[in-house]
Amino acid sequence: MPQLAPISLVKASGADVIVQRRRRITLIAAGGLVLAIAGAVLFTWEPWVDRSPFVARTYVVAGTALFTDEGHGVCRPKESAGKRKLLGEDKRVLATGWGSEGEILSSRYGDAAGKCLYYTEYRDVPAGEDTYYEVGEEKFYTSDGDRYESKLTESDLRSHFEEVKKNYLHFKAPR
Repeated sequence: MPQLAPISLVKASGADVIVQRRRRITLIAAGGLVLAIAGAVLFTWEPWVDRSPFVARTYVVAGTALFTDEGHGVCRPKESAGKRKLLGEDKRVLATGWGSEGEILSSRYGDAAGKCLYYTEYRDVPAGEDTYYEVGEEKFYTSDGDRYESKLTESDLRSHFEEVKKNYLHFKAPR
């Protein structure tokens, strides 16, 4: 016959139960702390966001005072309209660009006809910012005293000239 181990009929002491509960609570708290730290690291690092640099373009429709007609429907912004800066969401400068050659819009473009549609190109702009801001060399201010900055998204910066030009078809200026 196999030998059986003796069974104790004595209850565990209250101190043993308290020690076991403390160990469980400590293990649960340590696991929660590890999860919280891992979540915070992922939230700030955002490894799922593509941050590879890209060529960004912003588009402007400028009136006759701000561009030079090069002939054959080609225009170029004047010096005062040319140099621009692209800022990140924390307002640090990401890139500097100059207005490039554009196109004078025909009568098909409604109220934008005769104006110059040109773009400013920025190279090696880091992707993944929630908001981008574009400012010019000349400082313009809003009615409440803040510096005027155009607020852009990454998809705005990745749009192509023909897409933007198409958006101005039959354009009506606000009255």
